This record gives sequence, C-alpha cells and structure tokens, in this order.
Amino acid sequence: MTSRLTILLALWGSTIQRVAEMTLLAILTLFGTTAIAGDGPWPSFMATTLSGEKVDSDKLIGQPTLLILTPSSNAAKSTREWVNTLRTNIDQSKYRVRDVLAVDLPFFMSEEDAIGRAKEKVPKHYHDQTWILNSQIMEEALGVPSDSEEAVIVVLDKNGDLVSQVHGKVTTTRMSKIFHALQTLSTD
Repeated sequence: MTSRLTILLALWGSTIQRVAEMTLLAILTLFGTTAIAGDGPWPSFMATTLSGEKVDSDKLIGQPTLLILTPSSNAAKSTREWVNTLRTNIDQSKYRVRDVLAVDLPFFMSEEDAIGRAKEKVPKHYHDQTWILNSQIMEEALGVPSDSEEAVIVVLDKNGDLVSQVHGKVTTTRMSKIFHALQTLSTD
C-alpha cells in the first residue's frame, strides 16, 4: 500500500509540475511578443514611404528614433496631435522621426491606393518620413490593439532597442516620459 501511495504521489507531483510548466509556457507565449524596454531590436519588416521607396526596418538602426505609430484610421487625429507636438518640441537633427501608418488592407485595395489616400492627408515634405506598413507586426510587438483610437509613440535607441513607449493622447505626463527617454539617449 505504501509503494502504491508513493507511486500515486509521484505521478500526481509530476502532473502538477507539467501543468505548472504548461501554464508558464502559455503565459510566456501570450506575453512574449510584447516589447519591453531594452528587449532587443524590432522584428524585421518592410514598409513603403509615401514617396514610393521601399524601406527595411534596419533603417531604424544607427540613430535614436521616435516612431509615431497610427494603429488604425481612427487614430489619425491622435497621430496629427503627436506629430505637431513632437516635431515642434524636439531637435530633429538629433533624433530620427518617422510616422508609421499600420494598415490592414482589404483584398480589393492595393498599397498604391493606400499611399494615394495617405498623400492627401500628409504634407508633402513628410512623404519620405511617413511609412505604410501592411502588417500588424508593430501592434503585436507593442501589445497595442489594431483598432486603437490613439497613437503610440516609441523611442528606440541607436541599436533599435525599445527605450520607452507611450500610448494615448498628448499629455504633459506622456511628453515628460518621452523627453526623459530622449535625455537618457543623449547621455549614453
């Protein structure tokens, strides 16, 4: 009887351990795609500028970068507010600023159509700095819903590592967080 009890307890213990390991694996899988400050370079992606040039995510390496991500068409107003605020309040000679329009194109709409529509809204002098990304990779990396109505501001260091991220309307607190991240980059 003791040996049967020992075997049952051993089996039960290994089952509990397997359940715990599977739970941990599920948690890591669920949250593993969320970028964390200093978590490494961005996932590779290919985008198109509004001027028609194909750009690789490697272009984000080499200089500190501010990305202004528009996760949905409803976030366009929020993006405009961030663009106006950031471009007037930071030294653009020190930091690369790029607007990324994340679009999930329906099968009947081409990338050229999306670029044409975006060109109507974005001033011409920002066409080479505005990227169309037909992928949800950025939202997945940042843990942002693709239907979010607010822009996401991302600060990357010169290696492409995430330094800071804010999501929401322009506020003094969010601007302070971005400025603090940029100051950190300046002292490195």
